[in-house]
Amino acid sequence: MIRRTVRRPRFGRRVGYAAARHSQRGPGPCGCYCPGVRIVTWLAMGFIALAGLMWTSTAHAGEDDVLLEFHFSPVPGTQIAIWLEDADGNHVDSVFVTQATGSLGIGNRPGRWDFLSSWRFPYGPRPQVLPVWAHRRGKTYPQLVFHDDDPPDLESLGWHESTSSPEPYYCRPLAAEEHTNISMDTMTCPSPAVFQTDKGKFSPTVQSYYPPRGDLTEYEAVHDHDDVQTFSGLNDLDSITRATPSGLMPELTTVVLSADATAGPLTAYIEVNLEHDENADWDFNRESDHFVDTRLSSYGIEYRGQPSVVYRVELPDPQAPGFVGTDAYAGYGNEQGTSGELFPPDNSIATADGSGADRLKLYTLNDETFRFGVYSHGLGADPVDPGSPGWGGCAILDLPTTGSIELEPIEFDTVRVHFTVPEVASNITVRNVRMFIRSGSMPLTEDNAASAQQAVPDAADCSGDLVPGTKVWCDVRELFGNHAYQIGMRVEDTCSNQSPLVADAVTTPQQEFAQVEGFCFVATAAYGAPWAPHVRLLRFFRDDTLRALSVGSAFVQFYYYASPPAANLIARFPLGRAMAQTVLGPLVLAVRGLVLAQHGPQ
Repeated sequence: MIRRTVRRPRFGRRVGYAAARHSQRGPGPCGCYCPGVRIVTWLAMGFIALAGLMWTSTAHAGEDDVLLEFHFSPVPGTQIAIWLEDADGNHVDSVFVTQATGSLGIGNRPGRWDFLSSWRFPYGPRPQVLPVWAHRRGKTYPQLVFHDDDPPDLESLGWHESTSSPEPYYCRPLAAEEHTNISMDTMTCPSPAVFQTDKGKFSPTVQSYYPPRGDLTEYEAVHDHDDVQTFSGLNDLDSITRATPSGLMPELTTVVLSADATAGPLTAYIEVNLEHDENADWDFNRESDHFVDTRLSSYGIEYRGQPSVVYRVELPDPQAPGFVGTDAYAGYGNEQGTSGELFPPDNSIATADGSGADRLKLYTLNDETFRFGVYSHGLGADPVDPGSPGWGGCAILDLPTTGSIELEPIEFDTVRVHFTVPEVASNITVRNVRMFIRSGSMPLTEDNAASAQQAVPDAADCSGDLVPGTKVWCDVRELFGNHAYQIGMRVEDTCSNQSPLVADAVTTPQQEFAQVEGFCFVATAAYGAPWAPHVRLLRFFRDDTLRALSVGSAFVQFYYYASPPAANLIARFPLGRAMAQTVLGPLVLAVRGLVLAQHGPQ
């Protein structure tokens, strides 16, 4: 049996704030990150944090337990899984998986696997995200397909309004310029109030090696298939799912295993993938190597690149204290995710500049230089004395609670969390804060926190060092405006230990320049999506011009009353959509002329 610590500390997170602020993040498709990140700060911060890692408490794993530490330093935006296998190659258990795969369901969602991508793209399963781990784990789940069963819509990014419900996380598909602006700057979904998603339904015949998303807590009986209410129950990765590491910082996660589980040799694996990580051998084209929705062809960017890479280390006797690490990758996965085969290393995989096998950075700790390393504390081993050099200082314990928190909305997309750092023993270093965020009215508790998104605020997003007994605030960003949220937090020390979850509810203010909510129903049905260019133009005209006039406002109210039935009928039939586009065409041209005359091309 395995007892897992459901926590992951930031190794060096709260030390060296000035250095941390120099890192330049550039998130890209589906939350992944783009090149251009400085690599100079993580080594110094890791070394500075070393003293804090050496000792936390006299508490430790039981006499019949073995505590394992897993050390690695990924580049930003990676998807990661860590797992253990026995001497016969059987999957023993999984230790860690990033939340886009573990709880947000990118491996199993409606649509084609080769759909394009963009910031928080909503559709298209990614079976190639972590295929070696997924297949070796051996667990399968029903594959999701669109709830919208109209054949022309099964390969479309739009036209799913009649089977869509409010979306708590993903954004509408973005055009290339929008993606660049949002992923590198605002990090805010455009018009989230008017974007809904088809959450899908289960295929009766096809299976997936990835679970469906587990973050949904609210459902719409009219629009969601009944299968949606079972997603969270099927997703069994909640205890190992963590936020994607910010990158270029040493990371540590731990697991406690029983004596029986460590009686023989074990092999530890880490699989790492990075979206759109191309090179000369793995070079893909947007049009020819992805599926482009011809009816919404300007939306989405390419995402394919080099496949996942895998590192492994052998633990001949996990019950004996010791460290083993590696600087060489063991192989790479199937680029399309159709199998769990591990291909041997070759010259097609890059080895520098954060690409390919360099997605895990080389670093030195306790005189060991490695990309992936595992330290075993041994069977029932005691921690070392405070300040002693070398391995063996981590122990498992519960940190005190922070007490109540205060949630202060400071922007439409930002909530400031005020709290008091708990008092801890002088030999414990409080390293970072872990936030839990979930949309909706269901209170956030220890029992349901697995359905929440996780985030570890950067140093620049907090008011100061996490000194025990002091009052501190940290900002939670990338929220939707005018949304109800449940936000909780824990503090973590240098050895994965956490305080109890403390949570409260908050509603974010409406985005000041946001358009009035509500759909242009018929136009949306005709053009396929509320974010299609013609629909956005009509909505702007509605909010900017019609609502300002009494007769226009009356027309809008009548339109809201009369148009949904017609829109549902139009959306179901290609001929109806074509006829509606024909009727709306002259209106769109006229509105475009009026908008250009009043506001110019912007």
